Amino acid sequence: MILSGAGGTVVTHSTHGEHLTLSIIIPNYNGEHLIPKFMPSVLRAAKNYPGEKEIIVVDDASHDNSIEELRKFPELRIIPRGKNGGFSRACNTGISQARYNILFFLNTDVELQEDFFNYFSPHFEDSDLFAVTPHATYFRDGSRLDGGLIGNWQRGNLRFTKNYYTSEHPHLKPPYLSFGVKGAYFFSDAKKVRELQGFDELFSPYIYEEMDLAYRALKRGWKIHYEPKCIAKHDHSVTLRATDSLKRIKIISQRNRFIFMWKNIHSTRLLISHFFFTIGRIMLLHSTTLAGLVGAIKRLPEILEKRNLEKKNSIKSDKQLLKEFNQYLIRQNK
Repeated sequence: MILSGAGGTVVTHSTHGEHLTLSIIIPNYNGEHLIPKFMPSVLRAAKNYPGEKEIIVVDDASHDNSIEELRKFPELRIIPRGKNGGFSRACNTGISQARYNILFFLNTDVELQEDFFNYFSPHFEDSDLFAVTPHATYFRDGSRLDGGLIGNWQRGNLRFTKNYYTSEHPHLKPPYLSFGVKGAYFFSDAKKVRELQGFDELFSPYIYEEMDLAYRALKRGWKIHYEPKCIAKHDHSVTLRATDSLKRIKIISQRNRFIFMWKNIHSTRLLISHFFFTIGRIMLLHSTTLAGLVGAIKRLPEILEKRNLEKKNSIKSDKQLLKEFNQYLIRQNK
């Protein structure tokens, strides 16, 4: 069966037992120094995947020699953007051009294990699956970085910063559930991504966009799995540190946290908690919180419009999702 998508024809899921088709989408901005360091591992891993695949690199109007470096790898489909737009816009450009049924989003500062693509296909036999998030370590020392994500409510905000690892929960049985994904690397069902209209460009240039995408998927009743056999090594945050000041990164992070909360949290009790802690941080003269709040207020009409859309399409409530996932590890370990 063939579906019509934003990028033309899109191959639908293969039949049981066959390898799924895979579009690897890599946004790049001024990654000249990263491309020769990390791209060879991506090509090796892709070569080892027996299904149909393509590697799309969206260059987000780099002003270094990224394009020249990318052209050294003839296996790549290079899509240059005329204007820099940030992570969401670059990824959405890749989504619009992707031809295959599973999307894999990848940062330029990640090294993939050679068998990385050998384990994701069986997960997508579940028609309710939205995404698969891999296991990741720090590139420099090999210590653990990302596992299955745990969502929890803390000090007026929904947090996605805690991980769990199967080695710490030996009684867990696969498939392992995750409360979210990491934007640096995750697989997703192309049809479902397009149903969600891709990444929300309200979050541009970066931060929170993958959390927003994953949470919207969970509220629609879809699932996210954690696959510990897919192993990546991440030179964590090197791309942000190279392009922006720490203060600006913090302000954008605060702004986008407000956007995420106002758009996606529909529980009155949780929102009251959120506003209570926000007032407290402002009274303590947190300058980045205030700057982020002002930035979010400027986008309030669009936030409210999208909030109404998400409320209309949500199947599960905030409280239901938090309760289900907080009980997940407890139930599975009994």
